[in-house]
Amino acid sequence: MDGQAAIRRADGLPFQSIDGRILVVVPKRKEVHQLNETASRVWMLLEEARTLDGLVGALAGEYDADPATIRRDLETSVDEMRRKGLIVTG
Repeated sequence: MDGQAAIRRADGLPFQSIDGRILVVVPKRKEVHQLNETASRVWMLLEEARTLDGLVGALAGEYDADPATIRRDLETSVDEMRRKGLIVTG
């Protein structure tokens, strides 16, 4: 994934934080997704559009992991969130 491509929340998705986890509703698909801890943090960081590199930098300061590991995990999470229609890239 291009580290400089913009990543943002998809438009029009209501969400709720419950016990530190985010629930996102995708009305067009009639789906509700409960995000894990990492995906919930990514969702909150995407209040404004960011790049993958920007997300890696933000999370590197919060988690005790090397940036390469964070990037790998983020690429997986971002891809899954994109496939579910929660975020858009590019």
